[in-house]
Amino acid sequence: MILKYKAFTLLEILLVITIVGILLTVVVRLVRPEDRFADIRNAQRKSDVLSIYTAINQYREDNRGQFPPGITSTSTALCQPGCVESGTQIDINTDIAQYIRNGVLPIDPSQTGTVLTGYTISLDSGGRVIVSASLAENGEVINTQE
Repeated sequence: MILKYKAFTLLEILLVITIVGILLTVVVRLVRPEDRFADIRNAQRKSDVLSIYTAINQYREDNRGQFPPGITSTSTALCQPGCVESGTQIDINTDIAQYIRNGVLPIDPSQTGTVLTGYTISLDSGGRVIVSASLAENGEVINTQE
């Protein structure tokens, strides 16, 4: 009696593994996960910029059109609560805390350190506030002017 086993040969298995590997490589390169993560961080930045912008305008409405102290036509970094203010960075957290979620300025997802938030603020020539995300990725410009 002759028994015939039905099974895959080593060559067939290796060929399938090779094809799956090539397809997986192509898909990963097309999807580019690092770009997707950057897009997610940019979406958070857009939300943060809008949150800061809205809080400043609510402050302005409650204070007879005045902006929080330190906002000028020069682009200035927003720093985290309690920082030492200088000509290049300001702390508006105490001024707008009641208007912003959790009472604290948001911090950019890629910001390192405990001083800056990763966002800047200035006034344009028409007196409108511009909040920008200076650490935006993938060449995207994120600000309230766009």
